[in-house]
Amino acid sequence: MAPSEPPSPPRPAKRPLGADPEAWDEAYRADAFARLHGLREAPRYGIIAAWLRHVVPDDGHVLDAGCGEAALFRHALRDRPGVAYTGFDLSQVALDTARAIIGPAAADRVRLIRTGLADFAPPDGAQRFDAVVVTEVLSYSAESVSWLDRYRAWLTPEGAMVITMQRPRRPDSGANRPFAAFLTAMEGPDWTVLDAASLSNPLTRNAWELRLVR
Repeated sequence: MAPSEPPSPPRPAKRPLGADPEAWDEAYRADAFARLHGLREAPRYGIIAAWLRHVVPDDGHVLDAGCGEAALFRHALRDRPGVAYTGFDLSQVALDTARAIIGPAAADRVRLIRTGLADFAPPDGAQRFDAVVVTEVLSYSAESVSWLDRYRAWLTPEGAMVITMQRPRRPDSGANRPFAAFLTAMEGPDWTVLDAASLSNPLTRNAWELRLVR
């Protein structure tokens, strides 16, 4: 009888992210979000890019809240050279990668800032944005949906917000609370929904809700 193999060591627990910059840096060093640049994220970013074409003029300005490695820029804004892009994130590692992805040719229309969703304010207090994109960042805090109204105040009169959230898979996921709050807010009287989409990928079993609102 062949000797039994020793049991595999337990996997180390994932470090909670939340508002911990060091945890986010660690995750980005491990390429935890590299998938956002890939083929299977392209449908979600395709919807976002189409909405931005409708609401952002060719000389407009987009704010990417929790921009990470600038996947939004890569998927939706690289081919719009007149559009200015401001992105912010807690992770300096992510911002350094974003700067490399954006490249020197587009650097003059890009501003990257290290800060969090709860703390961001436009560097120029009078700055207004044609679109604010909040994609895949609300799941990390139970209070995150309550901060959205601050961002709406920084829209131009014809501006709009793009908000997306992945549907939680597990009933015990901490993302269930902000996801439910997001759906409740979008269905309530305080937001005007300009368009909506539900998206799923049977290969990854991921599903998303996307809203274009003001």
